[in-house]
Amino acid sequence: MHVHNSGNSWRRYVSALLFTGAFVNAVIAVTHYSVPEELEEGSIVANLASDLGLDVKTLSRRKMRLDNISGKRYLDVNKETGELYIVERIDREYLCAIKTTTCYLKMEATLESPQRIFYIEIEITDINDNPPHFRRDTINLDIMESTPAGERFSVNNAVDPDLGSNSVKTYLLGENEHFDIEIQTGRDGSKFADLILKKGLDREKQAVHNLILTAVDGGAPTRTGTASIIVRVLDTNDNAPTFEKDNYAINIMENSPVGTLVIKLNATDLDDGTNAQIEYTYSLYTSEKTQGTFNLNPSTGEITVKGMLNYEDIRNYEMEIIAMDKGINSLSGQCKIKISVADMNDNHPEISIKSFQSPIKENEPIDTVIAVVSVSDKDSGDNGVVDLHIPDNMPFKLRESSDNYYELVVSEPLDREKVPEYDVTFTVTDRGSPPLSDNETMTLELLDVNDNVPQFPQSFYTIRVMENNAPGALLSSLTAFDPDLHENQYLVYFILEKEIANTSMSMLFSINPENGNLYALKTFDYEIEKEFLFHIEARDSGSPPLSSNVTVHIIIVDQNDNAPVIVSPWRAHGSVVEEKMPRSTDKGSLVAKVIALDTDSVHNSRITYQFLQVTDATLFSLDQYNGEIRTMRMFSYRDPRHQRLVVVAKDNGEPALSATVTIKLSTVETAVKAYSDMTEVPLEYDIFSDLNLYLVIGLGSVSFLLLITILVTIVLKCQKPKASKAAPPCRNSVISERNSTIADSTLVSNDAYWYSLFLAETRKGKLVVRQPVPKGSRYIVSSIPRGTGLTDTSDSAASTLQTGRDGTKFADLILKKALDREQQAVHNLILTAVDGGVPTRTGTASIIVRVLDVNDNAPSFDKDKYVVDVMENSPIGSLVTDMNDNHPEISIKSFQSPIKENEPIDTVIAVVSVSDKDSGDNGVVDLHIPDNMPFKLRESSDNYYELVVSEPLDREKVPEYDVTFTVTDRGSPPLSDNETMTLELLDVNDNVPQFPQSFYTIRVMENNAPGALLSSLTAFDPDLHENQYLVYFILEKEIANTSMSMLFSINPENGNLYALKTFDYEIEKEFLFHIEARDSGSPPLSSNVTVHIIIVDQNDNAPVIVSPWRAHGSVVEEKIPRSTDKGSLVAKVIALDTDSVHNSRITYQFLQVTDATLFSLDQYNGEIRTMRMFSYRDPRHQRLVVVAKDNGEPALSATVTIKLSTVETAVKAYSDMTEVPLEYDIFSDLNLYLVIGLGSVSFLLLITILVTIVLKCQKPKASKATPPCRNSVISERNSTIADSTLVSNDAYWYSLFLAETRKGKLVVRQPVPKGSRYIVSSIPRGTGLTDTSDSAASTLQSVMGDWLAQGAVRWRLWVGEG
Repeated sequence: MHVHNSGNSWRRYVSALLFTGAFVNAVIAVTHYSVPEELEEGSIVANLASDLGLDVKTLSRRKMRLDNISGKRYLDVNKETGELYIVERIDREYLCAIKTTTCYLKMEATLESPQRIFYIEIEITDINDNPPHFRRDTINLDIMESTPAGERFSVNNAVDPDLGSNSVKTYLLGENEHFDIEIQTGRDGSKFADLILKKGLDREKQAVHNLILTAVDGGAPTRTGTASIIVRVLDTNDNAPTFEKDNYAINIMENSPVGTLVIKLNATDLDDGTNAQIEYTYSLYTSEKTQGTFNLNPSTGEITVKGMLNYEDIRNYEMEIIAMDKGINSLSGQCKIKISVADMNDNHPEISIKSFQSPIKENEPIDTVIAVVSVSDKDSGDNGVVDLHIPDNMPFKLRESSDNYYELVVSEPLDREKVPEYDVTFTVTDRGSPPLSDNETMTLELLDVNDNVPQFPQSFYTIRVMENNAPGALLSSLTAFDPDLHENQYLVYFILEKEIANTSMSMLFSINPENGNLYALKTFDYEIEKEFLFHIEARDSGSPPLSSNVTVHIIIVDQNDNAPVIVSPWRAHGSVVEEKMPRSTDKGSLVAKVIALDTDSVHNSRITYQFLQVTDATLFSLDQYNGEIRTMRMFSYRDPRHQRLVVVAKDNGEPALSATVTIKLSTVETAVKAYSDMTEVPLEYDIFSDLNLYLVIGLGSVSFLLLITILVTIVLKCQKPKASKAAPPCRNSVISERNSTIADSTLVSNDAYWYSLFLAETRKGKLVVRQPVPKGSRYIVSSIPRGTGLTDTSDSAASTLQTGRDGTKFADLILKKALDREQQAVHNLILTAVDGGVPTRTGTASIIVRVLDVNDNAPSFDKDKYVVDVMENSPIGSLVTDMNDNHPEISIKSFQSPIKENEPIDTVIAVVSVSDKDSGDNGVVDLHIPDNMPFKLRESSDNYYELVVSEPLDREKVPEYDVTFTVTDRGSPPLSDNETMTLELLDVNDNVPQFPQSFYTIRVMENNAPGALLSSLTAFDPDLHENQYLVYFILEKEIANTSMSMLFSINPENGNLYALKTFDYEIEKEFLFHIEARDSGSPPLSSNVTVHIIIVDQNDNAPVIVSPWRAHGSVVEEKIPRSTDKGSLVAKVIALDTDSVHNSRITYQFLQVTDATLFSLDQYNGEIRTMRMFSYRDPRHQRLVVVAKDNGEPALSATVTIKLSTVETAVKAYSDMTEVPLEYDIFSDLNLYLVIGLGSVSFLLLITILVTIVLKCQKPKASKATPPCRNSVISERNSTIADSTLVSNDAYWYSLFLAETRKGKLVVRQPVPKGSRYIVSSIPRGTGLTDTSDSAASTLQSVMGDWLAQGAVRWRLWVGEG
């Protein structure tokens, strides 16, 4: 007990006492005591009299009493002792019903005489006198069995009227495996417990959980209170009905009557109430046939026979029964029932082709599975055991893969070229008695593989081509055969390049790449080219391509297109050969030898000779093989002096060609004077005056006297032989020229590729073929097959089908990923059924899967902690406003990139969802994209948007888009977020190639080099990849039967245009054609451009003088009267130039003139006129050299020399352009000249007689050695036969001549290079050479100077009498 006097303490009680008749203010001290509650009655608290300072003896007298302020008397004062004691037990919890930290009992002690009042305050301290207790002894909780672990449940807390540590301190829960408690402390410091589910409940295992919750205080000793918690687990439909078995096998005889009980199913459900009520149904997997055969009672689960059972129709029935409870979220269980019907052996075995691959490639490896076959027999026992087999003569075998399943596999290599398809018959036979069988035939088609190289019928082709063939003529068709199919069979032919004399084979021959027709590109001449050897390659279009080649031997067959040429005896064209021979010639003497040459082949060049005309057929004979003309007898006096022999030389061709020579043979009695030189000397006319006439007469007289003197000398010296005045001239040369035709050969190249261009002609048009080949490879010439299309295919994921016993196919829908209704509540699926027919047919069904909600989500707040500012004095019901503190969010659900640029309008590109965790306007969001894009947003559902195409796309303008999705809320201030996605556009072939120009004009200088680059015609295609890859080619057009592709070539890769030949402006002036550029897209697009080739003239043709005409290099002689007036036309020079107008402008000028003051030349029309009259001082002969010069750069020219002679008499006037022969009157006195002429003739007759007498009287002696022709080879041989031979080979022409004399033979051989002029000559006798062999001939080096100047070789031959 503690008594405390607080007279001067910190705590004072101030009371105001009101007394009757007076107002007294007094401060009374409060006496404070502290006692625990529940003290026993009579317990002394304190000595109040002593504490108050009162006399104990006066307490009774002064009537001391205690007044309880609370109204109940708990303490009293012993007036005898003055002690304060307990009258009634004090219960603090009763006294202070409201729990406070302190509990006071206030009293007043009153004394009379004098009256005094003392205030007494007794603090009642708490003791642990009350145990905790619960308001309810039993706590009932209903908890769903699907409640997740961790869920909290509030229970009633325990109450303890004690204070502080004596109150409830903790709670204890009886031991169990499902629940636990968590002690919480309230704001007033009270303790309460949350019941926590720590392990899931299962009503089917334990429906009620009895828990004991104990509350424990903190006093000493501790006190406890308990409550019973009864947890009733509420049923959740979490147990599906279950059957006794998962599978039931039942045997039933076929033909069982309707209503026969098959089985009674009993499914159980552990749930309660409606969750345990079961209804039986067939599943969707139970066929309609089965449901029609058996009846299912939905309440009892009894299955009875409903229809006829026929083992032959269905041997086994399979059904799936579903037992479904009637809960809100109903669950189901299932079982399978297999009902077997007893069999009778009355069914044939059956074959089912599970899979059959047709067609297949012919190169499929061994053991490749071709088909999967299942066999079955509805019968049972041995009647149901079946065997499967196929014919033995096939490259296949059966391999059992599983029970009654067989695989048809390849057992031997396949060859489509031998057997293109197989009819495979599957035969199945059971083992019944008698056995039954069935068969199924499937056609297996083999796809071609490029496994065969093209084959030519021959390995070597010899083609004979007649010379002078037409260019472009078909030579042969070299067709190869490839037994493959389609592109593997499509062959392309081309010539393997080979050059002969710098000429490519492809410039001589062309092969149609499509059909192998071989054409000649030029006219062949046997005399120039006799054969060609090259290779033709046939290449198929497979991958990789296969090829083979064949050797082609082109033999040029000779035609008889060259007539024989008479080379001996030589004569001018059309002239007569004159020969002289003594009349005393013996029989068999050689008169002449005719030699003809023919440049054709051996057969056609065999020449025979015969007389075409002869004066006396008895006098001469002609050897038909060597052309020798000999006398058949001696001449008689009756024979005419002149014999005319016409000899024809005929070759052996068909038809035969021939040449003739006329020989005029004269017989002489004496030695023949040598011919004068055969050179024609032009006569020089002189116009005589009287003085000149007398001079001529005097000169003639002197000449006469000189001649007489010479004759006398001859007579005196008759023994000395007289040299002939002129030796027989060398025979004119025979010229043989060969014209070679040179074929142009053009090869165009660049750094990347070689290209070869060919043209193949068909009846329907032209096909231009180009194919690039890597540098260094052979050229590939190919045509493109028409109508070849490629089919795009895509891989598809095949569904796995289930097959029922009755052969029906059904599909199980399998959940491969857990569902979440909160993410997607409905799934829309399309199920497609595809049959096996041709064509296939399909049927579809829409499967709508609704995901039912399960309470699998606990409520959740947006935040774990909220901080909210609220204004004071806010009225009740005011909304605590949300702050806009959450940014809106964007979620890209799907985004297609890349997409094709030709996607149609409204195509969905992306699906976007937006959200904002805020509320009100802060949570309302707007989504937008930039305005300058061909897309728009379309709201599909709440906060879901679709990005769709709003305008046509064009990759060539914008190849990709950066699409920025911006979401903004409507808060203040607004918050936003964005997401950028890159959308790439795939190229579509929607742009045609474009040339920079629509018309190209290309100027090409004539005489260009073959293969020269003319221009680069490059087009542009803005597409990408193969849509951008361009191929260039020439659109075919023929000009004068010549294709453009034979004149020009274009590089298919870069458009470079090349010339394949040399152009001549004088022949071809321009070309107009089209170039096409085609891309490689699908389908390909193309455009073309017009190309105008203009051939630019070069000054490559010199002017040609056409008037006055003269032989090549000769001088034109003209005569003009000396009396011609001034300005008279002397001559007119006309020259022509075949070049263009500019280059062909011709001007004329004198290059040389005897007297520049006498003649003038018009520089434009070429007229030569006199500038004055002739005078006696002017020479009789004027030499004018006129040059005609064109206007080219450099200028070319031609000259003509005019030798002008003047005459005294009048000359008939010229016409402007017509040449009129001049008529001269040489002599003024006709009679005078007649006398002179008669005298001259008489004189010549006299001289002739004298010479004859001298020659008859004396033998002539051979003249001294006459200078031989230069570069001749001379030898002498004794022979009586004259011979003349002309020999040729590839390197040289040889001329062989033999001149006959009485004393020997002279042989001449002279090599002349091929193409040079042949020299055919006779050799004079007596050159002083010794005999030499045929192979070794001496060469004479002595040459007369004047013979060198004239460019001729002369020999002299004297022939004496025998």
